[in-house]
Amino acid sequence: MDKIVDLSNEQTYKIVNFILKNRQFTQKEVIDKSRVSKGWVSKVFRRLESKGYIKKKNSKYSVQNPVDLISLFNLFRSMENNLIESFSLKPKSEALMRELIKRKVVFCTTTALQEYSSYYKDPSINFYSEDRKLLEELRTESKGLTRVNAYKPDLCLEIDIEKKGKMLLTSKVRTIIDLFCNNQAYTSKELIEKMFGERIG
Repeated sequence: MDKIVDLSNEQTYKIVNFILKNRQFTQKEVIDKSRVSKGWVSKVFRRLESKGYIKKKNSKYSVQNPVDLISLFNLFRSMENNLIESFSLKPKSEALMRELIKRKVVFCTTTALQEYSSYYKDPSINFYSEDRKLLEELRTESKGLTRVNAYKPDLCLEIDIEKKGKMLLTSKVRTIIDLFCNNQAYTSKELIEKMFGERIG
């Protein structure tokens, strides 16, 4: 496939991330805010427009099929490939969550989703971090049935971090993308409807 369609490319990701978060935009706004070259933005825009993902009206573009665009990430990226380690620990405790928050991990997938959803609950804990000391400590924790997944940060994670109290978590758009890349798109129905006003099957 053409490189400019590869949504795992960091420059392309910055563009797609911006347009999903803003919905209406000009090329200049994308260039200024994403700090991606004019030439690259133009190439990506042409490709997205030819496929019907964005549409130009007067001087502004708008996203036409945000969920279809997000679903393309699955072709280039898998959360499973970013999984550093998976632990089976004792049931989620406030102490463990406090420690993870203190260590500034970025909660993702269903753990982030719970902060945006009024009803979704998941006993697992999922986060981005390459803190080797933390991972070593988790290996020595008592074993149990709670799944704790540590993922390697990728795709310019720094532009996708929200703060809720002392907790760091992925933005709504990044949370949806990660869920699609983790074969958990079905869990994001409520969030997609809130974000884009669209329903998924």
